[in-house]
Amino acid sequence: MVGFVVAAVVFVVEALALWALTSVACDGVHALLHLSLRAPAPLSWPGRLHHSHHRFLDEQLRFHDDQFWWQVAFHQLPEFFIRCTMSIVFGVVLEIDGAVIGFEVVVYTWLLFETLAARGRDTDHTVTRPVPPPAPGFVVDDGYHALHHAFPEHFFSAHLAVFDIVFGRLLPLRDRCFVVVGGSGYCFDLAAAARAAGAHVLHTTVDDLHDNALADVAVLVLGHGADRRDAGAYEVVIARALRVRHDVVPLDVWTVGDAPDWAARAAMFNDRVIVRRLVRGPMLGAATTLFLLRRGLRHV
Repeated sequence: MVGFVVAAVVFVVEALALWALTSVACDGVHALLHLSLRAPAPLSWPGRLHHSHHRFLDEQLRFHDDQFWWQVAFHQLPEFFIRCTMSIVFGVVLEIDGAVIGFEVVVYTWLLFETLAARGRDTDHTVTRPVPPPAPGFVVDDGYHALHHAFPEHFFSAHLAVFDIVFGRLLPLRDRCFVVVGGSGYCFDLAAAARAAGAHVLHTTVDDLHDNALADVAVLVLGHGADRRDAGAYEVVIARALRVRHDVVPLDVWTVGDAPDWAARAAMFNDRVIVRRLVRGPMLGAATTLFLLRRGLRHV
C-alpha cells in the first residue's frame, strides 16, 4: 500500500513538473511567433500562420467563424504537435517515466478534440463582457487569454504566468489612454514614463476631469489630491470612469499613497478593476514602479 501511494505521488509530481516546464517553454515559442511578425519574409511566415488564430478571435474580441478551420490548420494542430514534442523531449532528457509522458500526450490530445468539438470556443476562448480582471499570482485564469487577444504583444502565458512575469508582459501601455489625476512630482514622472512607453497621457486634476476624458481611459492614476474632497472621492472617479468608458477590458487603477482604508474601499471594484496601490512608488521612482507593474505587482 505504501509503495502504491509513493508511486502515485511520484507520478503526480513528475506529471505536474513536465506540464509546467512544457507550458512555460511553449509560452516562449508563442512570444517568438509574435516577434517574428516584425521580421522580413520568410522569417515572418511562422508568425503569419499563427496570426490565423488572432483573425479567428480579433482584438475587439469578436469571433470570426469563417476563420475557424484556417486557425485549426495553422495554429491549433501545430500547437498540439509542439506541445507533444516538447513533453516527449523534456521527459526523455529528464528521465521521466514513460507513463507520465504518455499521460501528458493523452491529455493534450483530449484538449485538442475538446476544442474542435467546441468550434474554438473552449474555456480559454469563452469571452465574457466585460472581461474580468486576471487573478493575481502565477496561475492563469479563463479571462487571461482574452486579454492576449485584445493585446497580442502581452499576456502570452497559457497556464502559468512565469513567462509574462519574467519578461514584463502584464501591462500594455502603447497607444492606450493614460489619465493621471494629481499634481505631485511623482505623478508627473509617471506620466512621462507612460508617455515614453507609447501611452497617450492626460495629466489633469479632479476639478478639470471630464467624462469625455474618461471615455477611453485604460489606466487611471489617482495621485495626491484626487482623494481630497471626501472619503469617497476615489470611488466617485472610478465609478464615473466605469460608467462612461466603452472598453470591454478591465480598467487599471493606480492609487498613490497609503490611505489606510483604501484596500477595503477598493474591494467593491474587484470584479471590474485592477487596483494597484503605489505605497512606496514615490520612493522607488517612476521607472522602477513601471518595471514592477509590468510584472504584475499590485502593491508596490
